[in-house]
Amino acid sequence: MPHRVATFFRSHTNNFDIPAELKKASRRSSSSKRPAVAERSPSSSASSIHSDYSSSSSNNGKMLDKRMSLTGLHAAKNSAAIKPHPSLDVKIESPPLVFYGTTTNSSGALFSGQMMLDIPDDMLVLDNFKMKLVVETTRKKPFHAHCAECAQQVKELHRWDFHQGQATLKKGQHSYPFSYLFEGHLPASMNSSLVKIDYVLKATITPKSGEPIKLSKSLTVKRAVPPAETPKKSIRIFPPTNLTANCELPTVIHPIGEFNLTMRMDGVVKRNEDSKSQTQWRLKRMTWRLDEIQKEVSPACPKHLAKLGLAATGEDDQKKGTAHENVRTLNTDELKSGWKADYSAIDGGSIEMEFPFSIKPDARPICDTKSADGTEVTHQLVVEMIVAEEFAPISKPTQITPTGAARVLRMHFSVVVTERSGLGISWDEEQPPLYENVPVSPPTYGMVVDFETNELPDYEDLAPLDGAAPTTLAQPPPAHLPVERPSSSRSGSHGPSQ
Repeated sequence: MPHRVATFFRSHTNNFDIPAELKKASRRSSSSKRPAVAERSPSSSASSIHSDYSSSSSNNGKMLDKRMSLTGLHAAKNSAAIKPHPSLDVKIESPPLVFYGTTTNSSGALFSGQMMLDIPDDMLVLDNFKMKLVVETTRKKPFHAHCAECAQQVKELHRWDFHQGQATLKKGQHSYPFSYLFEGHLPASMNSSLVKIDYVLKATITPKSGEPIKLSKSLTVKRAVPPAETPKKSIRIFPPTNLTANCELPTVIHPIGEFNLTMRMDGVVKRNEDSKSQTQWRLKRMTWRLDEIQKEVSPACPKHLAKLGLAATGEDDQKKGTAHENVRTLNTDELKSGWKADYSAIDGGSIEMEFPFSIKPDARPICDTKSADGTEVTHQLVVEMIVAEEFAPISKPTQITPTGAARVLRMHFSVVVTERSGLGISWDEEQPPLYENVPVSPPTYGMVVDFETNELPDYEDLAPLDGAAPTTLAQPPPAHLPVERPSSSRSGSHGPSQ
């Protein structure tokens, strides 16, 4: 009996000595793994806690050992597998690629740079090193919807063979200069709803062992048409009326900015001297809009040309396909006032007005372009005016009576949208003068000439500088006279006796 009591108290004291963390762990394990019969003896509960803790700690230790060993193995493998690879980069040295002028008179854009090859290892053995410049044209509405050749055409403009055969390059950085002149008739880079034109520079290094090293860089080519010195003038006549519109607008506009159109409408008054009355046209409303017209021809690949019964003949195949056209409005506005009218003039009266027009900031316009494959983008300014006819006596032109007649006058102006040229000029205007442009002899200097006698003046007759009087120089004595020297008294000299 006494030993049972001691065992009872000993088991409870052991249970009280367990740390709090072990109690929490035992509660979690007991709650998750609780059997159907909940009755347990105190001794069995204490022993189960100790066994769970020992098993969990041993399992955790084994898992940590395994993780440490696995991480160590992975780190060793990665450190041994990671090696520096040769890198390829391009350095552009030329200014931004801009075609100055239209497609007919542009001299193109000069493109130059260096291809930089960095070799971190001891050496690199390569089979060839090539680079090419291509223009990729992607049709968004191809001739055949599921044909890759119909959707995209790639044309190679130039190729550089830096290493045609096998070569061994040492460790360090190697540079390969290159240059190319973009011809002025090429289209500028664009991304419209029908077609996308992109210029890509592709370089490929094929090593003797290993995967090839490739580099692809897209180039942005723009076109800037300089404005003319004088604005564009246009005259529109609207028969059967006597209305004539004289318009003046800029030759080119830009995606950012505001531009003005000046218009003068003559012949708005027609007088009848017999009835002493006149009929006049009054401007009620004016609306303008700026439209962008996109045209392109989706060519068919040789496979689909054969299905259509046509044969592939060469370069003209790019114009054999389906023509597409898309028109969208870049900006529009409506004016109901802002002009002045003169109905009392004897020469027929006039209506003068000036209004601004521009492109919306979020419109993303495509600059005017035209290429040989049928891709063309143009812009048009449409002006619509509603005029109503009125009747009034000549003596009282303000007493008007509407006649009920009205007309819609519509005018179309071709507008060129282009990028701003800024301070840039064409590359051919930046070159230094040639050898034949240098004169044969040095330039002559201007001299003072007496125009009455047409002779050069003597040196003595020239006026002194700054109006100063000429200085007189001391004349030297004649050569036969002795030169007087100053006498000097010295000790021991023979002087006159006293």
